[in-house]
Amino acid sequence: MPDRYHFEFAAALKTGDATALSPYLDDPDQLSRFSVYRNNVVRASIDVLKAAYPSVLRLVGENFFTTMARAYWENTPPNVPNMTFYGEGFADHIAAYSPAAELVYLTDIARLDRAWLEAHHAIDEAVLTPDQIGAMNPEDLPQLTLNVVQSASLLTSEWPAYAIWRSNRYDAKPRPINLIPTTDASLIWRSRGEVHHHALIIGSAAFFAQLIGGATLETASEAGTRAEPDFVPAAAFGFGLSHGIFVK
Repeated sequence: MPDRYHFEFAAALKTGDATALSPYLDDPDQLSRFSVYRNNVVRASIDVLKAAYPSVLRLVGENFFTTMARAYWENTPPNVPNMTFYGEGFADHIAAYSPAAELVYLTDIARLDRAWLEAHHAIDEAVLTPDQIGAMNPEDLPQLTLNVVQSASLLTSEWPAYAIWRSNRYDAKPRPINLIPTTDASLIWRSRGEVHHHALIIGSAAFFAQLIGGATLETASEAGTRAEPDFVPAAAFGFGLSHGIFVK
C-alpha cells in the first residue's frame, strides 16, 4: 500500500470518517466493517487506561471514566505498538477535562497511578547496603552523593491525594477521607522485585527531592531541616537505606 493509504487510514481511525479509504478497496461494501474495527481499537485503548489507572476508575466510575478516556484517545491515540505505557499524558488530560473540574484531587491520583505503573515495569537495581555504608569513612558521608533508584517518583499534592489513592487502590471498601487542603507528599519506587509506596513528612519530601536531584547528603539534610525544623536527617537516611531506595 502507498504511504498515502496509511495516512488516510490513520485519519479515518481518529475521526471515524472512512470515506477516503474507498479508492483502496476492491469491494466498497468492505467499508462498512471499518466502524467495527475502529470500535474495537478504541475499546482496547480504553481498557488499557482502565488497567493503568485503577484508582481513577474506582473514584469516578465506569461510565465517567470511559467517556473521559475516549476523549483522551481522540486527542492522543496510541502511536507505538506496545500499549503497556499508553496514557502517559492522561493526568494532564484529566486536568484539562472540564467534567472533572470539581474533582480537584483527581489529577494527582492519576499521577500516583502512573508512578506505580512505571515503577512496576522498571528494572531492579542493586541497592546500597548498611554494610557498604559502614565501610565508608564517617567524615566523608556529608559529601556523599546517594544515587536513588531510577524508578523513584516523588509526588506532591495540595490535597490528601496519597491517602485517597492508597485507599481506592488497595482497600476492599475505600475509607472516607476529609477533602481539605493540605501539604501532601509521597514516594513510589521499585526495589527487590516489588513496588513500594510511602507517605512522607515535609522534611523527608525535601530531603528525597534533593537526593533525586543529585545533591549531597549534607545538602539534602539541610533542605529537610529548612522545610521542617524538627526533621531528623538520620531517620530519613535510615529509611531510604533499609527500604532499598539507594543504589550502588
